[in-house]
Amino acid sequence: RHRGASDCNSQDLNVRRFFIAAAMLALPGNAMAQAAKACLTPPEAEALVTYALPSAIRAVTTKCTPALPATTALIQSGPIIAARYQFDADNAWPVARIAFDKAFGINLTGALGDAAAKGLVDAAFGAGLAVKLKPDDCGKVDRMINILEPLPARNMAMLITALMEFGSVGKREKSPFNLCPVPPEAK
Repeated sequence: RHRGASDCNSQDLNVRRFFIAAAMLALPGNAMAQAAKACLTPPEAEALVTYALPSAIRAVTTKCTPALPATTALIQSGPIIAARYQFDADNAWPVARIAFDKAFGINLTGALGDAAAKGLVDAAFGAGLAVKLKPDDCGKVDRMINILEPLPARNMAMLITALMEFGSVGKREKSPFNLCPVPPEAK
């Protein structure tokens, strides 16, 4: 079948949308934080972290493999942990997608479709984390993986989100996304 002009225009529009979304995701952390439109509630942030965990663990394992001995917890267990967390990540996607769109003010799924949006978010979190990680940090990451490895994905996401909340108090530009303040009675 011959593709008409409308098919080509539709494909061009999808390609443009993809590159716009990729450019948004490629912004440095501070620029992304400044571009954030709205704050995320703890459940939204936890869903986003839960979704990102497998790709982040895979990226960190890949980045640290040359810097660590093969007997370390990260190298031996990283792929196993990522696979174990994948089920929870897949289940977290509907809320994580909404949280991502809300945090960065874009409708990624509307622009790219669900499968492409998932792939782009995976790549953004994995690549973003790997770029920031220095080889000297790999030993510390290995130690944390060794300590935290038994945690289920939900508990790991809650811990990471709580640490981000503590670490971003008074430093909103340092947080990867804007966390909504939690009233003292809700803590």
